[in-house]
Amino acid sequence: MDERNLAVISIASVTGLFAFYNFLDHRKVITDLLKRYIPYLFKNESIEFAGEKSTGILFTGIIPFIIFVLILDIEPALLGLTVGKFTEFWYLYLLLPVIAVLSSFFISKNPVIQAGAPRLRLKNWELRHLLLTVACWVIYLLGYEFLFRGILWFTCYNAFGFWLALGINTVLYSAVHLPKGKFMAVGTIPLGILFCLLSHITCSFCLAFLIHVCMASAIEIFSLYHNPEFHIRFSKSSK
Repeated sequence: MDERNLAVISIASVTGLFAFYNFLDHRKVITDLLKRYIPYLFKNESIEFAGEKSTGILFTGIIPFIIFVLILDIEPALLGLTVGKFTEFWYLYLLLPVIAVLSSFFISKNPVIQAGAPRLRLKNWELRHLLLTVACWVIYLLGYEFLFRGILWFTCYNAFGFWLALGINTVLYSAVHLPKGKFMAVGTIPLGILFCLLSHITCSFCLAFLIHVCMASAIEIFSLYHNPEFHIRFSKSSK
């Protein structure tokens, strides 16, 4: 397929899939299914959080993989689904996640961040809630970064070159965060640029994914630590 046509399909996929994602998530379609089949495992707040992330991985990971890899028959490595230049930049895979976690400690002190983190709004947290949170972020962000720093970045880069690809990725990445507020939409711009640069130099979205997971999970956990409204305990309690 022509590189420009493929890039246009990737841009249309991002906009269309996120529209469907927000549509279904707002109506809690998958959340209702989870409540129907696992109503006794977690509280409603936990199921709603898992439902949101499950909807996300469906529209940012599973469906894009089906479209581009299975239907369009694009080699996964051309979409960043590869280890890339890991052996050349292995030190970044060690250093940058550590920096992400450390910076998250201070970011999580921000009242604006604490207003939305942790996303799982439980007053009393147990070990299983921490594990659920990290697992959901890992699964969700795997698809998220595959779509943005994998499919969208590499198809646009091959078709339009570095700068236009960077602009398209940054604008769309910021735009999909608008429903979460202007602060979040603007705040994603430098992070989105960084993730594109890392994907570009490593020829893979894996480093961006690793950093994003570390940052998202750390902000959730540190927000619990900094906010006195939440409590972490490992004794048995209500679900």
